[in-house]
Amino acid sequence: MAETARTVWIDAAPRVVWETAIDVEGWPRWASYMNNLTKQGAGPLTLGSRVRVVPKGMPGSVWTVTEFDAPRSYTWSTQLAPGLGLVAGHVLEPKDQGTAATFSLATSGPLGAVLSPLLSIVFRRNTRVATAGLKRDCEERTGRRR
Repeated sequence: MAETARTVWIDAAPRVVWETAIDVEGWPRWASYMNNLTKQGAGPLTLGSRVRVVPKGMPGSVWTVTEFDAPRSYTWSTQLAPGLGLVAGHVLEPKDQGTAATFSLATSGPLGAVLSPLLSIVFRRNTRVATAGLKRDCEERTGRRR
């Protein structure tokens, strides 16, 4: 199975990083590989929330929040095709007057195992772009961008 995780230190309070990470419709502002994310239903992101995610150059899918531990972490998952699922995790930890943010991506299912070499490349790029973009966005909004 393809699986990758990336952690970045952000010079911003965990509250700021959490609010940015759960504002899924704002993700295209800092995750450049995303076209759009549309939350289905009213209210804030929480356990059971569903979000239509459309990455650039790929078909969209609906992701469902399967774990939610505010303001520390959430996990969501989707089925891209029969036998190919994706699971993404987002974990925030207070660290050195800022926040350590870890994003992870993993496949599930038999097709995920077959596509693992290709998806590992995409996962590494997407977690790198997402964590760097989240860092930049949060630090710019708090005036701490160096």
